[in-house]
Amino acid sequence: MPKRVLQRLVAAMAATILARAAVAGALAPIALDSQALSAGHIRTTELKRLQSAPQVTAYGVVLDPGALVTLSSQVAAARGAAAAARAKAALARSQARRATGLYRIHHNISKAALQIAQSGFEVAQAGQATAAARLVQLKTRMLAHWGPKLSAAARSGKAPLPGLESGASALVEVNLPLGQALAHPPEIASATTPEGQKVLLHLLSRAPRTAAGVAGQSVFYLMPARNSIPIGTPLSVVLETAARGAGVLVPQSAVVWHEGKPLAFRETVAGSFAGVPLGSFFVSSDGYFVPERGESSLHPGDRVVTAGAALLYSAATQAAPAAKTAKSGKADDDGDD
Repeated sequence: MPKRVLQRLVAAMAATILARAAVAGALAPIALDSQALSAGHIRTTELKRLQSAPQVTAYGVVLDPGALVTLSSQVAAARGAAAAARAKAALARSQARRATGLYRIHHNISKAALQIAQSGFEVAQAGQATAAARLVQLKTRMLAHWGPKLSAAARSGKAPLPGLESGASALVEVNLPLGQALAHPPEIASATTPEGQKVLLHLLSRAPRTAAGVAGQSVFYLMPARNSIPIGTPLSVVLETAARGAGVLVPQSAVVWHEGKPLAFRETVAGSFAGVPLGSFFVSSDGYFVPERGESSLHPGDRVVTAGAALLYSAATQAAPAAKTAKSGKADDDGDD
């Protein structure tokens, strides 16, 4: 469609819905005549009810365990340093107390010797505090980057750390798509390398952070090293979600994103459309599976826009601020009277 025609069409749509009320963060409903529907190539599809065991296709990457292993060694060294600092402080305390007692009993030692013992204890206390703070800093960093389970393994030297150190297993970070979260990530996940090699992943723990540029939930999985997949290899990971249930499959072409959340335009009556958030959903290669028991208002039998959804969204987002401005202007006029 020529750019000028598209711009005129969007402007016409916006003018059509300008008089409708629009609240902050919401999209105005859209009503179009047959001419606008034809010009915008607006097409709808009826949603069918289906039974499905939803799968989430996620992005994975084989991590370098070196950072975790190094941090584990640093924590062990800091723990040793903290123990040594405590021992030195205890010895210095004992020496300071002994010096104080000797000085009080007929000045058996000089005041200078007493002061040296006391200052030695203060220096030992400062060293103990510094070592303790260093240990806390490392533990906090480890927890923030690797989560409770991996941090506990790194501090204790228990599984899976030995396997990661020896190369018997590999660590994989799996990142779910935007807006996705799993209450109970599956114990076993299937992954595929860019070369088509299939591997099985075993659940380790949730990740306390998301990968750079990825907004979805992250999970750590372990992969047997016999697969010999290099560090940094990207993986396509399929996660089986909850048990089989009923819902509707919204085509990918029907989904637009508004304020970080997906929605589809449902036809309320002929020629009228309203943006409906998907609520809970699972992304698949076929589209967005929306469970019946989720928060969405989409149901079997609803007709959603599968061609022209982006055009409707553009018109709705242009109309909402204009409607808000018009409403504000009217309130000002009323106030002037």
